[in-house]
Formats: sequence, structure tokens, C-alpha cells
Amino acid sequence: MEWLGALIVLVATTWVGFDAASKFKKRPGQIRQWKSALQMIEAEMVYSQSSLWDVCEKLSKVLPSPICYFFSSLVNGKSTCTDFSELWTSELRKQWFWNAMAKSELDILIQFGNTLGQHDLDQQQKQIKLTLHHLDLQLNEAIEVSVKHQRLARGIGVLSGLLVVLLLI
Repeated sequence: MEWLGALIVLVATTWVGFDAASKFKKRPGQIRQWKSALQMIEAEMVYSQSSLWDVCEKLSKVLPSPICYFFSSLVNGKSTCTDFSELWTSELRKQWFWNAMAKSELDILIQFGNTLGQHDLDQQQKQIKLTLHHLDLQLNEAIEVSVKHQRLARGIGVLSGLLVVLLLI
């Protein structure tokens, strides 16, 4: 019976370590997805002259999860929206749980949402470029951190399980 308990503890801590490692692995991909979303926003607004709501609706259909859920929630909040930047910020905070990204990316996207729809197309295009630049910097950092921290998280998960098992036996 002790061995069964020890095995359960070991499996649980290993699973937690691998789950943490998967978040480090997903972060660069999700930053790339947000960069694609911003580039699509730019193309739709500047070249197609689409409204902000039309852009959000299109993005909710073409982007992968969890980003598509964010744009879907924006479209769903359209009827009660009085200030788009407030809706952007509140929905981003609600949906952030599903992301593997860091708080720094959240701050960048909130700052972008505060400028979205507030300027003419030329200024809006500059804001998108600036946000893309900030996300590029975060992407480079995420790639560097990802490799190191994935192995570390998996190792800590397994080793902490072994430590607990040794302490209990």
C-alpha cells in the first residue's frame, strides 16, 4: 500500500513538472499567433478599410485557440460596448488564463488595445508596428527562456516527487 501511495505522489509531481514545462514550450508559439493577429488587424484596417468589429469577427474565425476565444468574446460584447478599449482590456484579462504567456505580453496587448481605433489609419499602423516590435523582443526572450526552463521544470517535478517519496518512506 505504501508503494502505491509513493507511486501516486511521484506521478503527480512529475505531471506538475511536465505541465509547467508545456507552458514554457507554448509561450513562443502563442506570441507568434498574436503577432499574426496584429498583422491581420493591420491588413484588414489599412487595406480593406474594414471596421473594428468586422476585423474581430474575421479573426475569431481564422485564428487558433486560445486567441480565437478572445476575439469571439469581443464580438459577443459588441452590443453592450460603450468603450472599445475597456472591452478589450476586460476580455483580455478574462481570457488570459488560457494563455501560456507572461504578464509582460499582457501589458503590451493592453497598451495596444488602448490605442486601437483611437487614431487615423497612418497612426494606427505605426501603433501596430510598435506593438509588433515589442512582441518580437518578448518572443526572443521567450525562446531563450523556454529551452532552459522546460528541462528545469521537468527535472524539478520528478526530483521533488522522489524527495517526497524518500521522506515518507
